[in-house]
Amino acid sequence: MNKLIYPLAGALMLGATLPVLAGPDFQAIEQGRKAGQEAEATRTRDAAEAAKTGRGDCPPQPLILPLDHGPRALTTPYLNQLRKQRFEAEMKTCKE
Repeated sequence: MNKLIYPLAGALMLGATLPVLAGPDFQAIEQGRKAGQEAEATRTRDAAEAAKTGRGDCPPQPLILPLDHGPRALTTPYLNQLRKQRFEAEMKTCKE
């Protein structure tokens, strides 16, 4: 029985280690690189079109205010008020 287990275990270990020795999949790497370049070109083109129209990022990112109370506050109520005013101004320019 032991004589059968050792070759079987060795074959299983060899089968598990063979994929590790395989080289990188260059075709998949190139496809990923091309997709990234196309996405970057699209982003650049969209940003250029937005700059031409002068609208920028409309609608703006949603307003998220950090915690402004407690012993380890991340901001102050005054800074949150300024953020709200800036966000309202951005929304107003987007609607125009």
